[in-house]
Amino acid sequence: MDENLRQKAMALEIFNQQLQMIQSEITSIRALKSEILNSIETIENINANEETLIPVGPGVFLKAKIVDDKALIGVKSDIYVEKSFKEVIEDLKKSVDDLDKAEKEGLKKAEELSKAIANLRRELQLEMQKVQQKEQENKKNEEN
Repeated sequence: MDENLRQKAMALEIFNQQLQMIQSEITSIRALKSEILNSIETIENINANEETLIPVGPGVFLKAKIVDDKALIGVKSDIYVEKSFKEVIEDLKKSVDDLDKAEKEGLKKAEELSKAIANLRRELQLEMQKVQQKEQENKKNEEN
């Protein structure tokens, strides 16, 4: 295999790894978006002075009474701010919008990369066919 083929094969491998990373990021974005949308729905359905179940772990809930329409929302790691349910929902919807943009960018990159991979595969196949034809011609010439 000549150097050009080797380089294209390596580029193809790198592109495939990049595509897998982008697809993994898109999956993570979608999971986070789903979690945020569930949070919005939960907050919208909570009323002050009402009993509800609060999840504290996998399959574990505490019965609690909501005393007002405020929640703590994380603004940085280990920093939380108290906001009204309405403000929290607005913040969460903004996060969903940001995630939508990131998902669209990721999908666009994945599509571009997929096209590049397809083109590179075609080039590699054509070059491999040429190499094989050349080898067959050389073999025939040696036999004669």
